Amino acid sequence: MQSSSFIAVGALALMASFSAHAQDGADTAPPPQSMPGEYFDIPQSAQLKVPLGPPAGPNTNPRRPASQTVPSLGFALAVEAAQAAVQSCAADGYTVAAAVTDSAGNLKAALAPDGLRANGVYMAMHKAVTVVGFGMSTLQLRAQIERDPTLMARIKPNMSLLPGGLPIFKGGQLVGAIATSGAAAYEEEKCAQDGVRKIQSRIG
Repeated sequence: MQSSSFIAVGALALMASFSAHAQDGADTAPPPQSMPGEYFDIPQSAQLKVPLGPPAGPNTNPRRPASQTVPSLGFALAVEAAQAAVQSCAADGYTVAAAVTDSAGNLKAALAPDGLRANGVYMAMHKAVTVVGFGMSTLQLRAQIERDPTLMARIKPNMSLLPGGLPIFKGGQLVGAIATSGAAAYEEEKCAQDGVRKIQSRIG
């Protein structure tokens, strides 16, 4: 197995308090800032004013997980799915990144193996956000856009139309997304699917 630089992120939550953009009124389009990661324009001057919090050590006020009313894709399963996808491609001789999000597009886990091409993990993240935004694989979305070019109006700057992103369903309900980046289109799809298969039966 290839060694990996592991990135695990609980959520991309820096979105709600920053400037919203006007919406053109289309009912089918996601509302402004409806997806994580849409805006990263936090001024550096503002970043310097963010409190640093208490010293390192035991957390005396731990945050309790939010109650789940829909099937959830937890951190451990997200990591396992990402690892399975990376390993699947590695077995075929490809070095790929993998990213897994929950059903809201919040990043749960990402892997960037040694030797990965530059920006590969970020491309995987963009693909996963796209899957959540449309509820279908990025390959399926490309086919849909060919039939209906007006769908391009729903594509946001943090999305990608490259293949390799797949939805994760439980009982017909979207619970997350997984995407890979760094190989040919159908190889990326295959490896992402292997990641889904690894955890499918244990999503609760």
